[in-house]
Amino acid sequence: MKQGTSHQSVVSMRLVLFVGGLIVTIGLSPAQALTPRVPQSTCEVASIHPSKTGSQRSSIGPGPQGGMRATNAATIQLLTFAYELRDFQFIGGPGWVRSDRFDLSFTPDTQEVPVKPYTPRDQIEGFIKRNRQRMQALLLDRFGLVLRAETRELPVYAFSLAKGGHKLAPPVESSKGSIMTDRGHTKGEGAYIKGLTETLSNVLGRPVTNETGLDGPFDYKLEWTPEGSDAGGPSIFTALTEQLGLRLESKKGPVQVFVIEKIEKPSEN
Repeated sequence: MKQGTSHQSVVSMRLVLFVGGLIVTIGLSPAQALTPRVPQSTCEVASIHPSKTGSQRSSIGPGPQGGMRATNAATIQLLTFAYELRDFQFIGGPGWVRSDRFDLSFTPDTQEVPVKPYTPRDQIEGFIKRNRQRMQALLLDRFGLVLRAETRELPVYAFSLAKGGHKLAPPVESSKGSIMTDRGHTKGEGAYIKGLTETLSNVLGRPVTNETGLDGPFDYKLEWTPEGSDAGGPSIFTALTEQLGLRLESKKGPVQVFVIEKIEKPSEN
């Protein structure tokens, strides 16, 4: 699962798993009811070391014997993968959680069938779910992680129709259901508004609620100038209105979060 830290938050956009040449896009869930649970799947063997790559790029993907491997990953990235949340849903914790980077790998407690390009989607998702739990187990065991679930009133964006209505197009292929996102660009084909709000939430670093009354599917293309970029072009707020006939309004609303009560740097092995 490859990620670039050039986006506006440490973990942004959607996680993408590369398995034998197959690209499987796994969307991060919107804010949800949170309850820390004891992972059902655990690790057999795990290795963790501080990263010395000096790179700004990181990855989380398939590892040895059906486990996972992370390269140059910040702990907040491990948390968002493990609990299928966004980084803004983790509150507190020392600064190193978002700055220090680690290389790690783990093998599964039970044998995993290798995932291939022809593996059915439900089996791939099962593989990812079990490895999310193994990452949770690793964080609990090696990082001493303790989380507390809360609901907090936090800044959110409300997604609504701009004056004149939306400019989303009927889908050419309604069954396609894909969203491709890169820095300053997202394209939906047969995609639903929920997917667009998730994309925007990752870009903007706060929850986005759908108040448009729209569902989908739609085809759309959105291009904007990322914050901090020297390139000329519209901001994501202007681009949404001009290109899609939609607008974002800043307000506050309830957000489910995990408060990091305890976390420690792991010892090397």
